[in-house]
Parts: sequence; structure tokens; C-alpha cells
Amino acid sequence: MKERLEAYAELLERYAASANLVSPKVLAELPRHFEAARAYGAVLPEGVHVLDVGSGAGLPAVPLAIARPDLSLTLAERRAKRAAFLDLVTARLGLQNVRVYNGDVQQWTGRTAYVTAQAVAPFDVVYRLVVHAADYPLTLIARKGPGWREEAERLGAEVFHVKPLGPGAELVALRLEAPR
Repeated sequence: MKERLEAYAELLERYAASANLVSPKVLAELPRHFEAARAYGAVLPEGVHVLDVGSGAGLPAVPLAIARPDLSLTLAERRAKRAAFLDLVTARLGLQNVRVYNGDVQQWTGRTAYVTAQAVAPFDVVYRLVVHAADYPLTLIARKGPGWREEAERLGAEVFHVKPLGPGAELVALRLEAPR
């Protein structure tokens, strides 16, 4: 696992600027991001499918796929350069449990009961993006800053997991039992 995370970090560093993947600050804080990905994994049951919305450079999805090979992940990324980077990472790291979807997540034709969305949008907006593909109960998981409680209330979702991830950030998991 450690070797794959190091290889992923090297790919991020190599392509960060040319593919507009992450900022130098994110690169400097990769261990913290890898730890946050493990926190996502602690919420997910064994063997489930996860749709990662707005995968970008692959945080948290790639470290999650490395740490949890029992999961099946679809990384949805609409920007072609970033999707190409995710394809490269998937191939180079031999991540058999990852599929990259290059397109608008609203056009994705799969089904899922687990959605991750880091730095994408408020929970209610993410839900609107994936409602067409939702299996219920649906779980939404995201790294959030202050204000997430209002997001959960707007959506009318049950908050069932909150874990501090450092200053001003928490991992939050919501459950929706039925369509909203």
C-alpha cells in the first residue's frame, strides 16, 4: 500500500502543474489528504460500489481505492485533462477496482448507494447531480468545513457519522432513506 501511495504522490507532483491538478499547498499536505481518504474508507461497508463525484486529481478516491481494494470505484470527472490523469494513475498503479468516467456525472448511467464528493458543492447540490443514479438508502460522504449542518438540514438527511479531520474540517456522512 505504501509503495502505491508513494507512486501516486510522484505522479501528482509530476503532472500537477501541466494538468492543473492541485495546488502546491495540497502537494505539501498529501499525508493529511491520504489520512482523510482512510477516514472515508472507515465509513464504507465491505465490497460496495462508490461513485466519486468531481474526482479531479483523485483525492480521496485514489488513496481510498489503494487502501480498500474490496471497493469498486467510479471516478467521475468532466474535465478531459484530469480524467486522462486519472486513467494514467489507474493504469500505472494497477488499480483493478477503479473505472474513470470522463463526462458530466448527470449523464452517468450506473447505479450506486454510496457517493463521495470532496470540494464539489453543498450536499443538496451533490444529491441533485446523482439522484438519477441513486439506490436507497443513499449515503453521501464529504470532507466539509463550517456550515455543513445547514447543508444536511436543507437536504433533510440523517447525519450518521462525523469525524474531525484537522482544523476546520470534518468528514461527514449523510443517509437518505428515500428520494427527496
